[in-house]
Amino acid sequence: MKLYAEEKQPQSKFSSLYHEQATFFDSQAEAAWANVRYGREYASKLERLAWHCGPLAGRTVLEPGCGTGRLTEWLACAVGPTGFVHACDISLRMARKAMRRTHDYAHARVSHTAMENLNLGKGSVDLVVCHQVFPHFKDKPVALGYMAHVLRPDGALLIVHFESRRVINDVHRKAGTVVMDDLLPNRGQIEALLNAAGLQIRHYSDDPGLGYLLKACPVIRRLSGGRVW
Repeated sequence: MKLYAEEKQPQSKFSSLYHEQATFFDSQAEAAWANVRYGREYASKLERLAWHCGPLAGRTVLEPGCGTGRLTEWLACAVGPTGFVHACDISLRMARKAMRRTHDYAHARVSHTAMENLNLGKGSVDLVVCHQVFPHFKDKPVALGYMAHVLRPDGALLIVHFESRRVINDVHRKAGTVVMDDLLPNRGQIEALLNAAGLQIRHYSDDPGLGYLLKACPVIRRLSGGRVW
């Protein structure tokens, strides 16, 4: 399988924006937290995620910040050969690991790039899964705008962490690295960001045991006469 690099014009802008983060995550590519497979101890968390994803067979999924591909592999298996997974990561070392992990899935493509550089068409994706990545978007309104653009009208965005918001933010603050300010917004803040992008929260939970999960869907606007756009 080939590791793709997006060479579109915005690449230089976003490469510069994420340069320090990419270097940091390159240094973490061999760390245990980035490589442990999601085994039985994660069963309840994956079951909750699967429930909110809904039927995945044949669907097109975007997974930004895929890391070493731990969830990418799970998604590729779930969508099956009639679906497709677009995964990407700013870290070259992590993207290479994700590529190797999904080598047997022809319907999974791993790109070494920021999500904002992916050349995906409007309304081309059924589901966006931001797994342990949302705090790391440098310009969250731009990132959400891109996700809203590629989502189909009946699609959904999932922002998920296998730890609570408090734990995630605490870990980042104490890291003492370039991620120390990469925080998960509170509900009011993230709701405002989503609404500005034309997305509406359909589910929000922040559980000490299961972790954080938010589901948002495009707002359906009706024109006069009841027509939908």
